[in-house]
Amino acid sequence: MRLRSTAGANPLFAESGSAEASSRIGLGLLAAGDERVDPLVTAAFDADHPYVAKVRKVRAKLLATAREARGAEGRLRLALLSLQGGDEASILAANLATVIAQMDGPTILVDADIERPSLDRLLRLPNRIGLAEQLGGMALRLPVLQAAVEQLWLMPAGQAAGGTATLVEKGSLAEAAQGWNLPEANLLAYLAERPRGGTAFGNILEKFDAVVLVTRRGVTPVSEVRRVIDDLDRHHVPIAGSVVG
Repeated sequence: MRLRSTAGANPLFAESGSAEASSRIGLGLLAAGDERVDPLVTAAFDADHPYVAKVRKVRAKLLATAREARGAEGRLRLALLSLQGGDEASILAANLATVIAQMDGPTILVDADIERPSLDRLLRLPNRIGLAEQLGGMALRLPVLQAAVEQLWLMPAGQAAGGTATLVEKGSLAEAAQGWNLPEANLLAYLAERPRGGTAFGNILEKFDAVVLVTRRGVTPVSEVRRVIDDLDRHHVPIAGSVVG
C-alpha cells in the first residue's frame, strides 16, 4: 500500500462494559484470537504492525486535507473510495475506521457498497438491515451496530433489492446523514465503483471533508481515475490522495 498525493448522552454511545477488550497502550486493542473481529482488521489487535503504521498515514493525510481545505473542526466526514481496489480496499476501510476510532473517538463506518457488501463480514456483524433500508425509508430504527472495537459502529450495506443500490447516487450522503439523528461522531464512508462503471461519486460525496482513492496498479484505468477526480473537483470534494495496491 502506497500513499500518493494528488450532544449529550446517547444510547448508541453508552459504555459497553465489555471486559474482554484489552486497553493496551490506551488504544483498546483486542486480544489476539478474539473472534468478534476478522484477523484481517489488523489495527484492532496490533498497533505496531507495519500495515497499521501505513493505515495511520492514510488517516493523517485525510485529516490534514480536511482541515486545510475546510478548516473543519470536531467530527469529520471522510470517505474511502475504491476504484477496482478489490478486497484490499474494504480491508483498508475496516482498518482505517478502527484507527480513527482509536485515535479520534467515536466513529461510524458506513458500507455504501450496497451491491457488494463486505464490512459486516470483517467486523463480524449482521447485515440484515442497513444503508439500503435507511435510504429507502424502510428502516424502523437507525441501523447502526456497535463493533467489538471500542468507539466504532457500523452501518452495514443492507440488502440490495429492486433499485435500492442506486439510491446511494441520488444525492449527497452527507446531507442524507444529517437526517439520521446520528450522535456526535466521525463518519467514514466506504464506496466502490459499481460493475457498470460511471458512478456519480461527486454527487454522493458532496459536502464531505476529504476522500482518499484506492486504485490497483495495472488494473484501474487511468481514464477512470481522471474521470473520478474531475467529478470530485466539480463538487468541491477535497482529495487527500490515493492508495495504490
